[in-house]
Amino acid sequence: MTTAPDTDSHNPRIGLDARRMAITIVAAAIFLVTWIGAGLLEVKAQDSYVSSPGPSLLRLALIAVSGAAAITIARGLRPIPRSVFIVVTVFLCAVEALKSIFTIDMLGTDARGLAGNPALTTALGAVSFIVAVAFPIVVALTLAAVTAQLVPVAEAAAPAVLRRRSRAAAIGLFAATGIVLLVWLLRTIFVDAMFLFEYGDAVNALGTAIGLVSAIAALRVIAESRSLPADAPAVGASPVGTTPRSARTLAFVVIACGLPLCLESTILAIGYPPALTLGYPGWVVSMFGFVLGSLVLAVRTFNCAPTDDAQTRDEESALSGDEESDKSHDRTIRRPAHD
Repeated sequence: MTTAPDTDSHNPRIGLDARRMAITIVAAAIFLVTWIGAGLLEVKAQDSYVSSPGPSLLRLALIAVSGAAAITIARGLRPIPRSVFIVVTVFLCAVEALKSIFTIDMLGTDARGLAGNPALTTALGAVSFIVAVAFPIVVALTLAAVTAQLVPVAEAAAPAVLRRRSRAAAIGLFAATGIVLLVWLLRTIFVDAMFLFEYGDAVNALGTAIGLVSAIAALRVIAESRSLPADAPAVGASPVGTTPRSARTLAFVVIACGLPLCLESTILAIGYPPALTLGYPGWVVSMFGFVLGSLVLAVRTFNCAPTDDAQTRDEESALSGDEESDKSHDRTIRRPAHD
């Protein structure tokens, strides 16, 4: 009894096509901007010099936009994970919206409102802490899962194009790692350099943003190289037709650590005091997780497409096969003449 070959991994109807991937990238960029903006407005609303509800009202709008962008990212998930993610996102955004409403009420003149309820203040603060920690992790996990989906075979790029893209993504990850490490080392060595303390966080935020974009690009290149219908020396031990779990994990670490690091660096660059939920240990964990994840992902991205040697061997084997067929054809033609 013979078994039909498994061709599901190369079914041209499956995979994340270019249009859906473009929508995912735009949604990820909108989420990053609005999420950081909401964090900045939260710090500004808590400033003792601010006596207007404007920042909190604007923060409500940014929370709604960031939630919508996160749900758009999850469109590429399967139905059950997508439904779970939508419920979790709506809950987390509702908690943050209540926090903004609470801040607006606290700035008002009615002391008997929400701000006058200490139990609500404590409960909302605890839940808000959970949201600040969980929301970036959930979004990073979803973004990594969606980006790691295969590409339809008809849209898979040629190996040479994939090599160029993989090197560009790896260079971006190396550059982001170098920027973050350089600022940290210079601050550690030159403690009295005020320039580094005034502008170093802006450079950190820029480097982290570059790393986030490069991590998404790197994971996408790896997924596209796995979508090739031919055997290729792609990253990891997984066969062609599946994205390596190690690549998805590395991209998740880079995104999950890069989001809070970019937010904290932006807050410090604007001139506000540090407001990271987990404090200085959380900042250190985010920085080193981002640096290590970016380095390993950059190294592995270099090998995610067929090399020139592999392509040359394929061409040589094809040529040798053609030569053998020509020789056999000549022998077939000459045999009647010899007889």
